[in-house]
Amino acid sequence: MRNAKLERAIIKIDNEISAMNIAKKYLTNSEEINAVQNTMNKKRQLIADDLYVDDKKCYELCCDFIEEQLDKDLGQEEQQELLEVIKQNFGRQSPNVSKKSNGLNAWLKELCIEYKWVKNEETDWDLLVITGFGLYE
Repeated sequence: MRNAKLERAIIKIDNEISAMNIAKKYLTNSEEINAVQNTMNKKRQLIADDLYVDDKKCYELCCDFIEEQLDKDLGQEEQQELLEVIKQNFGRQSPNVSKKSNGLNAWLKELCIEYKWVKNEETDWDLLVITGFGLYE
């Protein structure tokens, strides 16, 4: 993925900030820790801005692909292809780097895609039916 380095940087900063929150409970220099956290948050925001800058354009590319899939039963292979197309367009693994989820369901929710899951009696893999587009911000 073209933005893997940015993703890793954000995750690293998030982990460091989280560790500092724990450290604040046990150390007396919380003002210093807060100052470092503020600096890290600013750095994180700059990286996040770089990571998410092209999301609107990427969303439109995904919608062009998804539009062809509307109201079709998408099986396992089609779902995997859709997930790969979305990840390739956005250039990252997760829709929101701060959250751990990076599967198709997470991406569809983040992209405000309207969909439903249909139980497939023949296999243990549910079918996905994309029904429309919500408002993406």
